[in-house]
Amino acid sequence: MRRVLSVLMVLVLSALLVACNSKSTGDDKGGGSGAEVPDRIRVVIGSTSTGGDTYQNADAVSRYLEDSLGTNMKVDAVGAVKAFSELSNADTDGSTIMFFHDMSYLGIEYGSINKKNKLENWKIGPVVSTNPGNAFLARSDAPYDTMADSAEWLQSNPNETITVAIEAGGTSEISFDGYYLWVEEKYGEEVANRIKVYPTGSQQDKNQALWDGNADIINGSIGGNSEYTKDGVDSDVKMKFLGITAGERVEGYDIPTFSEQGITFDGEKFVFDKEFFFLLPKDINPDFAKALDKAVAEVVENSDYINDLSKNAYIPNYIPADKADDYLLEKRSTLQNIIKNAPSVDELTE
Repeated sequence: MRRVLSVLMVLVLSALLVACNSKSTGDDKGGGSGAEVPDRIRVVIGSTSTGGDTYQNADAVSRYLEDSLGTNMKVDAVGAVKAFSELSNADTDGSTIMFFHDMSYLGIEYGSINKKNKLENWKIGPVVSTNPGNAFLARSDAPYDTMADSAEWLQSNPNETITVAIEAGGTSEISFDGYYLWVEEKYGEEVANRIKVYPTGSQQDKNQALWDGNADIINGSIGGNSEYTKDGVDSDVKMKFLGITAGERVEGYDIPTFSEQGITFDGEKFVFDKEFFFLLPKDINPDFAKALDKAVAEVVENSDYINDLSKNAYIPNYIPADKADDYLLEKRSTLQNIIKNAPSVDELTE
């Protein structure tokens, strides 16, 4: 009898553990579909930095999604290679999902990310937010004030060159390519050939390249570099913004966009908005995917979340999952044309 009771107790405890392993999201929890949401969700990101814009955007949306989904979420800065690897081995229950930006497909086009990780091999989740502050900067005493000015300066100084520090294979390279191709079209190869690349990694590395004199212009961001542009900053490290690639100016910052400066590609204004979105396993539980999408739709309307993003000049930008797929594939197609026409980083490295 005791043996039977013991077996029954084990079975009951096992059932309780299984039940506790997930939570069902009802209408009051943002899912609305009755989908089972794991007790804990690991959000892997394609960056190893916990101070960059990828982590900041992932952390912000995850903190608010916890309430909407009724779960705990942890952002794990593992880098692109490991993030894709973790996603390929993830369960279909949503316990591991990925958060990244346009580099997730640009890296494939540039050859820095394996082709097996192309967008078609994942379930594309909702677009969440935008960093409109993707920018280029120079030392505060540089002889040009905008990216367009830098091309004019090169034309007027035929013995000079300009070296631009970028991270190869991602958002800074596509932004540089737009600038380079415009210079080549408007001023010719003689001027464009005097634009060189200094390939490097993190934002700190780009900043150091500028300070050390290894680069004349660097790719950066409003959130990461504005502190170096303020009055009172030591002249040895002081910078100035030369332009942003976003479609519109960022409120509170007097920085002209590329399109304002007349920078175009193939007859169209060059605009590149750095956008953040979720990627899920291809065979993800569709109920979980719907629950996540609905929860994100709620979060982006939350004024506290919006205020958190604005501290670093980020903005909410919700595109539902059922539209994000076509949107990102079309965006990729447009950028593929730029990549096809631009020289490689190796060709432009001194």
